[in-house]
Amino acid sequence: MSSFFTVPASQRKRKRDNTAPGKARKRQEIDRPDVRDQADKRTRRKGRQAQERDDESISGSDSNDEVQPDTDAEESEATSEEGETGAERRVRLAQRYLDNIKQEIDETGFDAEDLDRDLIAQRLKEDVDEQKGRQYRLIAQNLDFINATHAPFKADTEATTGVALCQPYAYTVSRDRTLIKWRLQAPAGTRRTRPKQLVYVRGIKIRASEKQQHGHTGPILAVAASPDGKFVATGGADKKLIIWSAEDLRPLKTFTTHRDGVTGLAFAPNTSIQSGFGQQLFSASMDRSLKTYSLSGEDSLAYVETLFGHQDHIIGVSAVSIDQCVTVGARDRKAMWWKVVDESLTRFMGDSSAKDEYQTGSLDCVAALPPQNFVTGADSGAITLWSIHRKKAVFTIHTAHGVEEPPPLEEVTSESDPKVIEQLKKDDTRRPIPRGITALAAVPGTDVILSGSWDGWIRTWKLSDDKRTLLPLGTVGKLEEGSVNGQANGDAVSSSGSSTISASPEKTAGQVRGYVNSLAVFERRKQIVNEFGGKKEGECQGLCIVAGTGKGMRLGRWKKLSGGKNGATVFEVPLKAESK
Repeated sequence: MSSFFTVPASQRKRKRDNTAPGKARKRQEIDRPDVRDQADKRTRRKGRQAQERDDESISGSDSNDEVQPDTDAEESEATSEEGETGAERRVRLAQRYLDNIKQEIDETGFDAEDLDRDLIAQRLKEDVDEQKGRQYRLIAQNLDFINATHAPFKADTEATTGVALCQPYAYTVSRDRTLIKWRLQAPAGTRRTRPKQLVYVRGIKIRASEKQQHGHTGPILAVAASPDGKFVATGGADKKLIIWSAEDLRPLKTFTTHRDGVTGLAFAPNTSIQSGFGQQLFSASMDRSLKTYSLSGEDSLAYVETLFGHQDHIIGVSAVSIDQCVTVGARDRKAMWWKVVDESLTRFMGDSSAKDEYQTGSLDCVAALPPQNFVTGADSGAITLWSIHRKKAVFTIHTAHGVEEPPPLEEVTSESDPKVIEQLKKDDTRRPIPRGITALAAVPGTDVILSGSWDGWIRTWKLSDDKRTLLPLGTVGKLEEGSVNGQANGDAVSSSGSSTISASPEKTAGQVRGYVNSLAVFERRKQIVNEFGGKKEGECQGLCIVAGTGKGMRLGRWKKLSGGKNGATVFEVPLKAESK
């Protein structure tokens, strides 16, 4: 007698009763082929009906009473016509879209209030983008760098090591512990207008009534002015960072947070987000640290935090936006993009390739191009463009300011025998020395970049529209008649970036005498006054460039120029005639 427990496992199945619950019977019925086919037909029929309703709602020009032929041969408006390219199809569809909008405006009109609201919103968005450095304006092709006017100015000081601008004032510092405030004059055509000296401070001024005696005891190496025009910051080889009142250069506070000389200072750009929290200051030092400060008022000057990452002296710093800046370390050959809030940084290695003729020894200066690019200058004379989205350099110009040929052997040897000198010339293995990049500056939100070096020229570069290339625009100023080479725009840069210095610097317009140790620039823009008395900056009217010069370098004394001068030079770059 067989039972459920004695039959084989393959035959051990329970039979289902036909009187199962209703849901089970429904599943069995759906599994039948004839029922499934009917369900699929109903689903396809509903899909076609929904598609027809959508087509009727989209086609507003067709009448509801008109019967459209249901055929697959009918061509949609979005499909391409026979022999039509993709570009022609896009143009046709765009023209049809504009015609539909025009017809709708002709029938229903437009709301002026909505139009004004859209224009105001667009202008506010442009203002915010410009403050944050996201707006990109192409002004380089409209500037007349060749016919720029220049006016040198100086005081009885040593080499100028730093320049800061806050329109209409300029601040210069020098190696003899001097801080000077100047007032820049408005450009007056081709007439040279020298800045006017306002306030002069040197060293420590003893005040018996004060608890702390403010002032530098060593060379001042860096200076920065706040965007709101309230503060001036200076840093020196004496490890001090001093905050001054911009109005009368009255010392407010001295920070001794660094353990070595302060070599770079930069204020964060002023934005509406920052207005309630004061000004943010970045300081770079030879102690390989980057520090941040908050300057809310004369009674609220505070140190915030210290950041580490470089393995050598930090030579330069340039602010990008709130809590973001970029720095360069000298002989670690690294550039770093700091995000203070996110507590992160991105490293960029500036080593030279083995194929390069001149190898990079150190990165000496940097200029930010918000929101995601920056340029660096090296002692090998190379100017390099970087992007935060790539760890490798985007574009490099080698020997951007040319090279210096070694002096003749007759001038550097003590031999007087012609035969010995001739033999020394045959065995001479000296190579030309590239002119290192000593200063960089950029106009935020535009495509203009400036560089300075030993040759006394300020060269201009244009950032390409795709932000992948630097294009040479020549020098600021030109050679006057009677010069040796007689070129129209100073020293012409070849495709390789090499150039030759003029043999008669006293007959050039634009070439300064000395090392260009610092560069600062701001854009002169038209002032627009609305009906309520409010002022707004309009179109570009030119550039104002201030270059700090000296007989010696900012951080080195291994070479001096015999014909150099200590001081500064202001350049006024107008617009081209066809752009006015």
